[in-house]
Amino acid sequence: MVEITFLGTGNAFCAGRRTTLALLIEAPGFRMLADAGPVIMQQLTRSNLRAANIDLLFVSHSHGDHSLGFPMLVLNRSFEASSRLHVYAGANTIATLKMLWALVYTRYGSHRLRSDWHYLSEHRPDEVRLSDDVTMQTTVVSHPPDTPTLAARWNFADGPSVTLATDTLPCAATVELARGSDLLIHEANYSAVLQPDADPSVYFHSTAQQAGEMARQAGCPRLALVHLSPKIGEHPDVLVEEARAGTDLQVIVPEDNERMSLS
Repeated sequence: MVEITFLGTGNAFCAGRRTTLALLIEAPGFRMLADAGPVIMQQLTRSNLRAANIDLLFVSHSHGDHSLGFPMLVLNRSFEASSRLHVYAGANTIATLKMLWALVYTRYGSHRLRSDWHYLSEHRPDEVRLSDDVTMQTTVVSHPPDTPTLAARWNFADGPSVTLATDTLPCAATVELARGSDLLIHEANYSAVLQPDADPSVYFHSTAQQAGEMARQAGCPRLALVHLSPKIGEHPDVLVEEARAGTDLQVIVPEDNERMSLS
């Protein structure tokens, strides 16, 4: 059994009921946090977790809504946990995380940082083993200049696979990574139905319609739409139908702190 907790489902401009994107991916004996935006401590607390409960962290890219909570997560862990935090990210993102820590908690230095850095390729597909039963594959997806962005796929031995792609245009790299995955979690910062005049490509984002196309091309039976702007996040039924496009694709628009089980 794999459980996904959608700690946050909004984009960088969210306020109110949707907070910035963050996911908790769990299986027996395994837990990993994906992205750590500015309210990560509140998100974890809402799920009855502490920083000490997080030993594995994946950060997709360096934008603030995905990384600004890192210093707070590390600071809380330094007072609660004796174990080291294993951080998986690209080199540019890791450089940003280190800089954030140095800027905001200068006097603590490295003795409270207590992180092990696992560098993921920002140029080609990569794969790491997270435990005896879990591997993570990553690939670089379409991203803004100077902001390498990684999509990730978690494969569980004798279990399901889950793929996350955010802050990206529809691209072949996402399709290849997600191919055959049981669940694709894809950003839908825009809606082709609700915002017909918007051009998501200017901001390297996708519509719910495009996310649905990615899921179908990859052969994923389930799609979760995340990284929603405040404007479209209030219309989940529209987003579901837009992504489904008359097919049998199973689409959900999760709320913050909603949980989903896969077996």
